[in-house]
Amino acid sequence: MGEVVAKELEILGSHGMQAHQYPGLLEMIISGKLQPHELIEKKISLQESLKELENMDKFQTIGVTIIDRF
Repeated sequence: MGEVVAKELEILGSHGMQAHQYPGLLEMIISGKLQPHELIEKKISLQESLKELENMDKFQTIGVTIIDRF
């Protein structure tokens, strides 16, 4: 990812499930069978994301970091 960031490359494609399977996934979330909020490790501001991006290649986190303040 360091090279992608350094050279401002763009990644095109898909990683994950196919779009036609989304309704089933959303039903599982609504019913409580899946709890995606448990995957969130931390919430940061847009300003904090610069430092987070610099440290991305160190793999020091477990879970997902989300930007929730702009």
